[in-house]
Amino acid sequence: MNIAQKSWLLHGCWAAAVVVAFGWGSRRRGEAPSADAGLALTDKTGLARAPFRQDGPLARKPDGRPGDRRPGALAGLFGEVNPSGSDLSALIQQALRHRNPIARRLAFSRLLESLTPSNAGAVREQLVALGADPDQWRDFHYSWGALDGKAAFANAAKSPEADLAATMAGWAAANPKEAQSLLDNLPEELRAQRDQLTSSVVTGLSHNNSAVATEYVLRLGREGNDKAGPLMEIVANETLRQHGTEAATRWAESLADGPLKGNAMAQVAEAYVRTDPEAAARWSERFADKEYASKTIGQVGSRWAASDPIAAVGWLESLPASTGQKEGLSSAFGDWEDRDPAAAGDYLFAMPKSPQRDSAISGFATGYAWQDPMTAIAWAQDIGDPALRESSMTRVGQAFYRRDPNGAAAWLAESGLPGEVQQRILTERRR
Repeated sequence: MNIAQKSWLLHGCWAAAVVVAFGWGSRRRGEAPSADAGLALTDKTGLARAPFRQDGPLARKPDGRPGDRRPGALAGLFGEVNPSGSDLSALIQQALRHRNPIARRLAFSRLLESLTPSNAGAVREQLVALGADPDQWRDFHYSWGALDGKAAFANAAKSPEADLAATMAGWAAANPKEAQSLLDNLPEELRAQRDQLTSSVVTGLSHNNSAVATEYVLRLGREGNDKAGPLMEIVANETLRQHGTEAATRWAESLADGPLKGNAMAQVAEAYVRTDPEAAARWSERFADKEYASKTIGQVGSRWAASDPIAAVGWLESLPASTGQKEGLSSAFGDWEDRDPAAAGDYLFAMPKSPQRDSAISGFATGYAWQDPMTAIAWAQDIGDPALRESSMTRVGQAFYRRDPNGAAAWLAESGLPGEVQQRILTERRR
């Protein structure tokens, strides 16, 4: 595998990323907080920073040595796991070869507790030889990156396995300044992977401190990095996980108005509306007239419509006209037609002709084309806005062709659609 193939995107999977790396706070150099700090730190956005743990799975005695571990109930069911610091080879065998998945997890957790800068390389060799699964592989390299970022990075940069992204995330979580400095001065052979590695660093920074991660992404945005939006979504997801919805809404609101604030708000809204759609609607409607919040409004409306389409559509109609309102109506009816097309159609009939109704019909027709193309075409033809009508007819025709090529061909020949529209439909069919 060449270097360009080593990128490993982590975005979604870090919601459950290894927290043991934070247990090593006392080993960090430079900016790391003291391991005996008992209180959570607070960043300037008002969010509590996760304290470095002192009460991990293996308790420490006052002199820093591992304490005694009492056997758990699972040990009697699946067999005792070798203690941390014992024969690492036996522990690795248990972690990768034990017949029971719970015992494997317990053993792997003990293995991570036993990692040191001096033994990590040898442990990695055995993980390669025995075939660690993807989660173990990711967590090991995250942990090695946290323990000894420079050595772990040097190994990952030249190895054929996919380990560089996890290493960078762990390094950034434990030593933000070093990881950022390395990213700003990437070796020539890794510069093609800058975007992927930046994502990993932002992930790690988010595990360490939401404020630091936020400021870093904002800096990238100011520098014109076109990936800053998705990177802000990474920070939003981690802020939600660590601090909950209410704190995440405050964090998103604290950002300066603009596209990055919109990315953050939309990500928070997606989580908020799943738990309390009415509260999410009350929060997001305060920004309904802001262009940067259009995705947020659309997100809330479409997600809410999945459980209560009448309430969601009514809320969307009550908002000021905006891009978000139109996108929300289109998405809401695109979902509603799939579950109850008769009710959605009745609602459309009752709506007065307006740009909002056009958006609703567009979403309905595009989705309904998979069930009843000719009915969907009739609805799309009722759209008042010429440009939206044309784009909707194009999407309906493309869906029709995928569903029934012969029927679609017969319809298209008699449709009277402009030649360029017919060509777009046929191009999609060939694709």
